[in-house]
Amino acid sequence: MLLRQFVIDGLGHLSTLIADESAGLAAVVDPRRDVDVYLEAARSADLRITYVVETHLHNDYVSGARELATLTGATHVIGAGADLAYEYRPIRDRESFDVGALRFTALETPGHTPEHVAYAVADTSRAGEPLLLFTGGSLLVGAVGRTDLLGEENALPYAHSMFRSIREVILSHEDFVGVYPTHGAGSLCSTGIASTPWSTVGFERRHNPMVQPADVDSFARLLLRDQPAFPRYFARMRPTNQAGPRLLGGSPPEPRPLAVEDARSALDKDAVLVDLRAPAAHSMAHVPGSVSIPSGSSFGTWLGWVVEPDRPLVLILDSPGDWDDAARQAMRVGYENLLGHVRGGFASWTESGAPVESGGRLTVDQLASRLDRGGPEAPLVVDVRQVTEYAAGHVPAALHVAAGLLQERLEQLPRDRPIATICASGYRASVAASLLRAAGFSDVTWVADGLPAWRAHGHPVERGVGSTPVSLPEPETHAAAAGHRHPA
Repeated sequence: MLLRQFVIDGLGHLSTLIADESAGLAAVVDPRRDVDVYLEAARSADLRITYVVETHLHNDYVSGARELATLTGATHVIGAGADLAYEYRPIRDRESFDVGALRFTALETPGHTPEHVAYAVADTSRAGEPLLLFTGGSLLVGAVGRTDLLGEENALPYAHSMFRSIREVILSHEDFVGVYPTHGAGSLCSTGIASTPWSTVGFERRHNPMVQPADVDSFARLLLRDQPAFPRYFARMRPTNQAGPRLLGGSPPEPRPLAVEDARSALDKDAVLVDLRAPAAHSMAHVPGSVSIPSGSSFGTWLGWVVEPDRPLVLILDSPGDWDDAARQAMRVGYENLLGHVRGGFASWTESGAPVESGGRLTVDQLASRLDRGGPEAPLVVDVRQVTEYAAGHVPAALHVAAGLLQERLEQLPRDRPIATICASGYRASVAASLLRAAGFSDVTWVADGLPAWRAHGHPVERGVGSTPVSLPEPETHAAAAGHRHPA
């Protein structure tokens, strides 16, 4: 048996190619949107992909199952409740199919989604009992899948379903059975997921805190507590996957360099300019109205969180070589209207005489100094982390608005007062500052470090969430607000 996992760090997504090498047959479980990686893996191992297997309708990415099944002629298998609008094989509880000597048996495991199934896999050349489980969004490594993604009204009843699925179905297997989930570290489909991409039933039985509660009410309270906000694009993924994602041909689009004049013309026609350069470079000079989403593993998630889904995109890259990763990440979250990237990058934009502007950047000490002085230069600090991060410690009197929700709260922010955004490292603060500038806020800076540096430099910290008044307070010194000058 050959088993190979594929990891997308930014999405926390895990997919698997599993094969009977002697028969030359393979299946791919929960494939990502850009399926060329599976085609290449199958070619290199001289395998034919005969099944494309999904555990559930995904909320966090566009599925590659339809694409891969179309390109290979494989059978697409998913739980009967998925009710797809295109050709597939619906599978029900305890039904099986074979990939050579590998027997997949579906196990109904609702909770994360109502149609969710796990798959027990046996290598029948050795034994009929399961060797491993593809658990999808049910049992994860160190966690279980959240149950609130399809609406708060479903969170509790789905949690009750999850409790039964975990205890009565998943944990009924022997300790040695491997656990291969779809959601890994970094996924917003749960909290507390371990960085290890696989585990065993026995290890999770002993060490996963989410399988310890003995009663369903305790389990539900633990599961639903402190779940993070999730990106706006999640709402579009399930219907997109159910209707059938557009067929792309297996690979992301080829690079499309645009002359500055063509890029400016596209912007005049409602395209969005997304700047993938480092936050410091964007702060120093950028195209007015552009959104800063630095390249890296989180690019796709933030694109899906803060950019409207149907608007055409023009990118500014550090290097033309950044196109492939950016295009793949955009595709994975449903952004396919990529017009291209500015030929020559930001340098060519400035050399053309096109308009540019700059934005402020502060160190934690500079922020502290401005807050201490008070007066008109003292900014309103907007903490753009998740609420659990904010509650664990924040700049005194800071307003909490998670970066992904900022555009929904613009009316509550003052336009006649400086604003400084802060997060844990500067990434989210830079994104948030660019969103505020694009929305017309004129005096916006971002803090280049974050709360860890703020603490390390001895500045005061408040804890707890408290309440955020819509009528914001007048500027005051942060020393007065905190009552002391020592870290809390």
